[in-house]
Amino acid sequence: MRRLWGFAAAVLMSATIAFGQAPQGGDAGAALAAYDVVSVKPAHPERVFFMGVQNQPDGINGETVTVAVLVQMAHSTAGNLPTDEAVVGLPDWAKSDYFAVEAKMGPEQMAAFAKLSKGEQDDRRRGMLQELLADRFKLKVHHETRQMLGYELVMAKGGPKMKETTGPDPNAPNGSNGKPLTGSYLRMGISKSQAAEVVVHGYSMEQVANFLTRAPGVDHRVADKTGLTGKYDFTLTFAASGGVGPASAGAQTDAAPPDNAPLIFTALEEQLGLKLQRGTVTIDTVVVDHVERPAAD
Repeated sequence: MRRLWGFAAAVLMSATIAFGQAPQGGDAGAALAAYDVVSVKPAHPERVFFMGVQNQPDGINGETVTVAVLVQMAHSTAGNLPTDEAVVGLPDWAKSDYFAVEAKMGPEQMAAFAKLSKGEQDDRRRGMLQELLADRFKLKVHHETRQMLGYELVMAKGGPKMKETTGPDPNAPNGSNGKPLTGSYLRMGISKSQAAEVVVHGYSMEQVANFLTRAPGVDHRVADKTGLTGKYDFTLTFAASGGVGPASAGAQTDAAPPDNAPLIFTALEEQLGLKLQRGTVTIDTVVVDHVERPAAD
């Protein structure tokens, strides 16, 4: 159940953290180089209900978070990969020990932050998190391009069954401003019996591949190899819990998927005319050169 929660959280919070962007912000760069107040303490996961990091208007709050997750948020260009694949070279304690991390901006920083665009704000948050890790955990990293076993998203026999996007969705859900979304979106619901329904509007195949990377039963990087260049609308229904890998590859599967929903490999082929096949994918990997336990506050 913990794996499923992580997948749902990743979908719901995908717009919160921007990956792979160099910190920007013009004149705000100096003022927003580091958080004004930072607190890092050991955490006790059995005492809290939220694991991860939440953005606050004036900073970040992570009640229970590992260094591994913080490093991926701050430095990885592959935010949709499992942490162990996106970040290498961490000691065991950085993957298993939990910390309570809170960081806040001062009034002048908040004023400078408010003048930035949404994308620039995301970039500055990453930059300030990088500085926090360098200061409190003495973190040093570099990037390497590596190849790893993953999946290639290709067209199945008979071709795609998706509808190409022709304009705004008249039935689009409301965004955070209370008004219908005008761009692309992905909306997911999971039934009590663990059947997932994903509604997508205006997604490119690269975006679909990124979504599939964290889908239940996939858990590996997915690279778009369809050759399709358009944007598409579709609904995909599949078992949100169950076996890993396509049955043809000899992987284990559930004898009775929830609500008779197919595993995602079968659902892709039957409902969308797409297929996942094993292949080698190239990723940008964060390599940790040095990290230390933080000094007590």
